[in-house]
Amino acid sequence: MGLEYYFLWSGVSLVIFYLFYMLLLKRETFFVFNRVYLLGALCLSMLMPFLDLSWLLVLPKAELITHTLAVVGAEKLGNNTEKELNWVTLVYWIGVVLSATRLFIKIAGVKKQLTLPRDGDAFSFWKTKVIDRKLSGLAVIDAHENIHVKQLHTFDLLLVETVGVFFWFNPIVYAYRKSLKLIHEYLADEYACNFTASKKQYAMLLFLQNLNAGPTLANTFYNTSLLESRIKMLQRKRSNHYRRWKYVLCLPLIAVLCSFNTSGITGNNDKVDQSASFPGGFDAFSKYLIDNAKKVSGKNGRVIVSFVVQANGEISNAKVEKSLDEASDKEALRLIKACPKWKPALQNGEKVNSAYQIAINFNSDNQIDKQ
Repeated sequence: MGLEYYFLWSGVSLVIFYLFYMLLLKRETFFVFNRVYLLGALCLSMLMPFLDLSWLLVLPKAELITHTLAVVGAEKLGNNTEKELNWVTLVYWIGVVLSATRLFIKIAGVKKQLTLPRDGDAFSFWKTKVIDRKLSGLAVIDAHENIHVKQLHTFDLLLVETVGVFFWFNPIVYAYRKSLKLIHEYLADEYACNFTASKKQYAMLLFLQNLNAGPTLANTFYNTSLLESRIKMLQRKRSNHYRRWKYVLCLPLIAVLCSFNTSGITGNNDKVDQSASFPGGFDAFSKYLIDNAKKVSGKNGRVIVSFVVQANGEISNAKVEKSLDEASDKEALRLIKACPKWKPALQNGEKVNSAYQIAINFNSDNQIDKQ
């Protein structure tokens, strides 16, 4: 699986899950459910590209083709190696390093403020609370931070920050972070209200506070950027418990995403009338493989690759069924994925998707065995 494919499907999943949250769940007062949903969506999006449900689907299959592929000579290796240094990949990893550095700086800032608190501080990080004992409304503030500590809200923030290190280029990750922070405050506000006479009084306490801004990674009692949303949520009527049915809708959403990831399939196991084929036939396919192969390993052996030839001739779902070594596996996948469009299989006169499998025998002495 290439990085491009992984980030594409993870990014698409992140966006779709978040749009579902914004359209259907954001205004509900089921804060625990919303927290679980966002955390689940974040984790599931990271795993989505790996979810292969093709075993649930029945495809017309082509016969296994075995071919011995001679790798290019060592004299071409230097040029190929230089080409492999893709500038997009370089930029990505520079971004990862910078994002990781930024995260470590944030954590160092939190540790410093934990050991050197200031007057007016009111925040928590993991199981540690830092509250200026001279603050008015101390009992309410303490109750608010207790919820952050007991419900491990710091874990959520560190998780989304870690995802942000590798998805630094994707703005939707920062939207998840903001939404999770809001939910943390809703949960803490809901509990802390019990220590005041009314929600209105609690909202007034929030409005009148003028505390220090806590560290970025910490849970803070007072946050000007979230204040308006928190006060509006306090005034919102509690959601009717029947509205929880909305959360069930995420199940078909997950199924749809998985089906797209697996690719659309015909629904029967009849043999095709005509198998999918490379333009120009087997000889042309052999020539394509030999002309485009790179020397990546000195190891001899076979890599078996399976893939789907779609009804439009495009290749999808390429994966290694039998491995030789990491370099040879990646090269075999690259060759298959880079193929021009095939002639699709025909079934009852119609173009259909079909499963295909090929065994490529890498032979480092540049000889093609006679089959």
